[in-house]
Amino acid sequence: MPTPLPWLNYHHLLYFHATAREGSMTAAARKLRLAQPTLSGQIKLLEDALGEPLFERKGRRLELTPTGRVVYRYAEEIFGLGQEMLQAVR
Repeated sequence: MPTPLPWLNYHHLLYFHATAREGSMTAAARKLRLAQPTLSGQIKLLEDALGEPLFERKGRRLELTPTGRVVYRYAEEIFGLGQEMLQAVR
């Protein structure tokens, strides 16, 4: 029996995307109206699911790891397509 594919939590992806765009968990948490520890925990769950870190700390800023850059490109496309779908339905 084949192993089932892992499930992607799109909320986690949204939180990652916002954090990458904002450059910090504090700014992303404020924008998403979440507590910073909540946001951090959700991104950690995404990293655990992917088996790779997505950010590395550079002073006060977060920078994407190579894996983070790949995930960010996919997130941009996924959320861009979501917006396109909403416009098409309207």
